Amino acid sequence: MTKYANSNRKGFTLVEIMIVLAIIGLIVSIAVPAFLKNRRDAQGSACNGQLDSIYSAKEQVGFKLNIRPAGPVIPLDTAQINSYLRGTDVTEPCPGGGAYTIGDINDANGQVIIPVCSMSADDAGGGVTFEEDGLHIHRRSYEQDAAGAYLRNAVYTFAA
Repeated sequence: MTKYANSNRKGFTLVEIMIVLAIIGLIVSIAVPAFLKNRRDAQGSACNGQLDSIYSAKEQVGFKLNIRPAGPVIPLDTAQINSYLRGTDVTEPCPGGGAYTIGDINDANGQVIIPVCSMSADDAGGGVTFEEDGLHIHRRSYEQDAAGAYLRNAVYTFAA
């Protein structure tokens, strides 16, 4: 008889510990991608809000300076843009870590130039973006097709 045969030791077996670790691994494998997607979506929404604000500020500057087709191109003046923004600055980075390209106020046709973010979900540069990719676009300047893809509207000029 061994000295451990009559002991009242209690504990988990190796199989029980392995089952618990497998369950924890399964939960983590489900939760982490969902968390990262939600984080990316939140950053994309914040970026879109900033792009909308910057575009609206550029429109206000354009109205104030009376831009019109075939008129002069008005260069970007960050002080003018910032005077129409509350709680943000056009030189601040995107919430997702990108940088905004603002461009001049208008193009040669008198259209306000749309600001863009370097964190575009359109990595291939084909002008097609899906909302589930974490949009970083100015949504009003895009059209959406039947499949849910966002396509750049050819009417608008985008900052480059």
